[in-house]
Amino acid sequence: MKFNSDAMAGKMASLAGNRYLTAIRDGMSIIIPVSIVGSFFTIISQLPIEAWTKFIAPFTEALAVPVSFSIGFMSLYACYGIAASLANTYKLDKISSGTVATMVYLILAISPSTITPAGAKATGLLAGSAFPGANFGAKGLFTAMFAAIITVEVIRFFKERNIVIKMPKGVPSAVSNSFVALIPAAVLIIAAWLLKEVANFDVNAGLQTLFTPLGYFAKDNFGSVVVPILVNSVFWIFGVHGAAIATPIFWPYWYPNLTANMTAISHGATAATVPHFMTEQFFQWFVYIGGAGSTLAICILLTFFSKSSLGKTMGKVTIIPGIFNINEPIMFGLPIVLNPYFVIPFILAPLAEGVITYLATIMNLVNKTVALVPWTLPAPIGAFMATGFDWRAIVLVLINIGVSLAIYWPFFKAWDKNQVTKEKNAELEEA
Repeated sequence: MKFNSDAMAGKMASLAGNRYLTAIRDGMSIIIPVSIVGSFFTIISQLPIEAWTKFIAPFTEALAVPVSFSIGFMSLYACYGIAASLANTYKLDKISSGTVATMVYLILAISPSTITPAGAKATGLLAGSAFPGANFGAKGLFTAMFAAIITVEVIRFFKERNIVIKMPKGVPSAVSNSFVALIPAAVLIIAAWLLKEVANFDVNAGLQTLFTPLGYFAKDNFGSVVVPILVNSVFWIFGVHGAAIATPIFWPYWYPNLTANMTAISHGATAATVPHFMTEQFFQWFVYIGGAGSTLAICILLTFFSKSSLGKTMGKVTIIPGIFNINEPIMFGLPIVLNPYFVIPFILAPLAEGVITYLATIMNLVNKTVALVPWTLPAPIGAFMATGFDWRAIVLVLINIGVSLAIYWPFFKAWDKNQVTKEKNAELEEA
């Protein structure tokens, strides 16, 4: 049976363009600025200078505060962002949709408790209501996604059937939009309350149980290294943004690991002794060097070793973006997408780097990642910062680049030779 690459590409593009996956991806981006800024406080505490470490020791708890309100509250921000993003695709009001979704999430995921006077005396906290913080962070991400999607769909259902309160013309749009969301908000909030408090069903725990099989591929094991890389690479080969598929699936597992690492740092651990290595930063800095497929390697080969005119030109165009992990120019310009010369190295190079990094990590040859840093940094710098300023991370990145260069080399040479032949034939035809 003949393989239809166009049909396969179309199916993958349809999956990647799924409204909900897109909303999750775009909505989660709302946490990027607060997470990166919050991570800087973790990075500050890991500066490898003994005098500095002694100086900041009394301020360890204070440095943990921005971390707690960034990574520690990511589900709260993500819920609003995902709902707003999805609402925008339906031309619904983003603000009211995001606000209602956030309340639904809070009801479903957070269980208020009470600190008694005796408890207050023992802990030093004030007596009264308390909100356990775990589900505000990454542990509540599945519930945040669920609440955001359900909320927007219910609001859309009511609006399309005109079961809404309409305000007279002349009323400010913000007020009018709030009343449009009033009836569906009442239904959603009451339903969430009945489910959580009357039926006594823990939605957050239920969703975590439901997706438990996926969690195997996001733990500190070999499978969690290989599977996300394969998903990302295979989709990209067909021109579909692999991260749009892989990251929404694995975020709810990667971020709890990163949160645990950052929490351990705030309690005196070092980047070498934190519990987890499986985070998004593991892939960002040691595997996807230059972008998915570790394409910085092919950019380097094109720039310095290409004999074809196209190769030399593409090298000049793509090398700078590649250094800063922007690989769309090489993916679609060369192209690598649906290019039989580069399918194998595009998959093998990141797999090899993932395995090497996995081995280096479990053998304690490099620190684990403990912070989010801007993804546009060159890989050696990003890896150095994300691992708490471990100089060995720079060495590992350079080794991985060398490995990817070796893997890409024979395929690059074959492509370049074929391209030279094409260009010579074209010149002869022109003459």
